[in-house]
Amino acid sequence: MPTTPALVSALRELGDRPAVVADGRAISGIGLLLGVSPPGGLPRALARRVAEHAALPPAAARAAEQRLRYWAGVLGTPPIRHTVLHPVTDLAVDLALATLLAGGTVHCGDPEQRPEQQLEAVAAARATHLSLPSALLWPLSRQPGLTAHDLGALRLVLHVGPEPRQEDVYAAVDALGAVLAHVRAPDSNAEAADRRLRADAESATAAAWKHGIGITAAHVRDFGAHLDRAVLAALLHTLQQSGVLTDPARGYPEAEILATAMVTPAQRPRVARWLDALARHGLITRQDGGAQGPLFHGGPGPSAAADVRDTWRPAVETWADGLGPAAALTRVRRDALRLPRVITGQEAPRPAAAPVRRAAARGYLGTALGALVRGSAEAHQGPGPLRVLELDPEGGEPAVARALTGRPRQAVEHHTAPDGERYDVVIATATATATATATSAATGTGVATGEPEQEIPALVRLLAPGGRLLLLAPTAEQLDLLITGDAHCSTARPAEQWQAALTAAGCPTVLTLPEDGHPMALLGQRLFAARVGQRAAPGGGAGYAQGS
Repeated sequence: MPTTPALVSALRELGDRPAVVADGRAISGIGLLLGVSPPGGLPRALARRVAEHAALPPAAARAAEQRLRYWAGVLGTPPIRHTVLHPVTDLAVDLALATLLAGGTVHCGDPEQRPEQQLEAVAAARATHLSLPSALLWPLSRQPGLTAHDLGALRLVLHVGPEPRQEDVYAAVDALGAVLAHVRAPDSNAEAADRRLRADAESATAAAWKHGIGITAAHVRDFGAHLDRAVLAALLHTLQQSGVLTDPARGYPEAEILATAMVTPAQRPRVARWLDALARHGLITRQDGGAQGPLFHGGPGPSAAADVRDTWRPAVETWADGLGPAAALTRVRRDALRLPRVITGQEAPRPAAAPVRRAAARGYLGTALGALVRGSAEAHQGPGPLRVLELDPEGGEPAVARALTGRPRQAVEHHTAPDGERYDVVIATATATATATATSAATGTGVATGEPEQEIPALVRLLAPGGRLLLLAPTAEQLDLLITGDAHCSTARPAEQWQAALTAAGCPTVLTLPEDGHPMALLGQRLFAARVGQRAAPGGGAGYAQGS
């Protein structure tokens, strides 16, 4: 025959005697078993746990009571009149249930009251036990009127918090005349999730290490300088072929440049970005033109197409020295030759391409991303399947698919578009397409701005509490996108700005791969692994200080 859970038996033995006292109202052991719910947050949580416990099968009840027996052992022998001065936490409920298991009475105090009122309540209850956060104990034990309260029945004080200072412990023991037991502040679900995320990030770094072999910081910097120089030369030459920006003494309004170069309306945003980049990098100058807007003054540029081709040679040589596949850089060079026809509408623009540096970083970032997804799947504990949303306009990262197929199919839901529900993992690339999709799902607007402060919250809102956002984002300017990218694509931001935006959006933990100082980080493509906040969970362990 099934056995009765020990906690239920203890409440039955209490019978009509008080089990929980809250706001002057006493609930008996039988009352708790019948579902009577006392007022207040902690009493209600206690009553709810009693009802849940009473419905457990015997094996599950015995497992749940193992922890309660530990705390009952800490509380000691009866009689126990336990004043619990905690906010609603799992540990506070455990301590109260352990009191009931030991045949004692729980007095639910108010942690928001003034210390004088709390002392009055402890004295009125003739409490033998008191548990409270350490932050409440120290001011309570230093109250000027403490000796006016009869605390002679008090035997044990459990305080929960960080490791205490010895002077605080001695003062509290002298003032209260009771044994002090320190309970380390319990680990929370958030702390455990942070540990898992950091461990997964370390595993991802170890797995991706091989992709950085032979690549040095000097190698990456040299390639970047050669690539940017060639891109800017191609942009300036394209405009100068139309007869603009050739004379440093003459200033051109943007509208005149666009009209003279016969730029189509669809390509005007792209060419406006060219002018901004050329001015910022010193190939042309920008001056205030008053009501007509800024004036752009030309500068020396390549005089012939052959000169433009020559500027590509150093970039090709450093790229071919083990950085990435030749096709990625060839795409940029060929598209640069097509620019005069594209901006005038003679040729249709090709689909936007990812920046060249991402091709160099893809092996590293893809391996790291796959390892983080695999870690998320392995850590998932249910009750439903792991819900993964992969927002990638380029068709998805193969490493993600490989990581997910390693799990039983029924344990993972892999989505490529939002379905209105929350996800355990969201994978996104910071581009206008991906963030517009997220913004549309979260707000219904579908507007992408390229600003982390506006677009990160839309991605975070797709996550369930405790979920992970794995975000690939540009952290350095990618000038080749002026040739091959979307005219409205996201602007690169420093890693610190992405981290700040993620934190502000509700992600208390943000890790960055590769780490600062790694040669691969100089490619300007980083993977941010962020965790959304969640509720606390139980934990702890007790240590004692003896009163005199």
